[in-house]
Amino acid sequence: MARITLTPAPGQMSASATDVPAFPDERFGFGIPECIGDSARPVWFGGVEPKWEERDGGAFETSGRVEGELEYSALLTPFEDHVDLNMKVTNLSDRDWAHAMAFNCFQCGGALSVGDHECLRHWVGWRGELRRLIEVPRHCGPRPAVQLYGVDGAPPWEDIPFVARFACSPPDVALEGWMAIVSRDGSRLVATVSRPCLCLFQNMEYSCIHASPWMGRLGPGETGTALNRAYFVESSLEAWHARMVTEMAEEG
Repeated sequence: MARITLTPAPGQMSASATDVPAFPDERFGFGIPECIGDSARPVWFGGVEPKWEERDGGAFETSGRVEGELEYSALLTPFEDHVDLNMKVTNLSDRDWAHAMAFNCFQCGGALSVGDHECLRHWVGWRGELRRLIEVPRHCGPRPAVQLYGVDGAPPWEDIPFVARFACSPPDVALEGWMAIVSRDGSRLVATVSRPCLCLFQNMEYSCIHASPWMGRLGPGETGTALNRAYFVESSLEAWHARMVTEMAEEG
């Protein structure tokens, strides 16, 4: 069974996904992670030099360390219609972290059949229903193309400093921990989902989506883990959602 091909960028916190069976002529990107660590003061991509190592089955592992702050790793494992990003972060600081997180970017703007800069084909789960993202309340901050959302079961976004600082989250909105973009022909979709998920992010400028892995409260020396999965499927949104809910429950 054909697997997605992953190609990391040496020295960078990024990788590409090609040879995707459902999207054979398209290229997708990952920012892994754009930032990571304590949600009150995460380390951004310019503050760490990541290392990449090849693993069996076309998988790659990236890792990095900032003395006195954190060390992390992410194992990217490709399958036929999804890529698993198994995240791990250790608190090397002398502070308690209320919310350990990773901010992983799933870049879809370079895929012509998927890219959606008008946000017309983005979908989320809200109040027990599948909803187009443009139907969900939006609060525009300094960057109108950017939006962050709270997630069901996670702390309110107002209590997450990383999210609150963007000043672009609608009040009283908590979504399921995933976001999808349906292809232009309606027969396929891509999606990102995390278990557990701390927040969602969407940027119309780049047509990128994020479901941020949430690795819990970490004291000094403690380690947290989470799963972030990217889907590339030939499916209706409804069928994929039912499958995803079952799979994420099994992962738990």
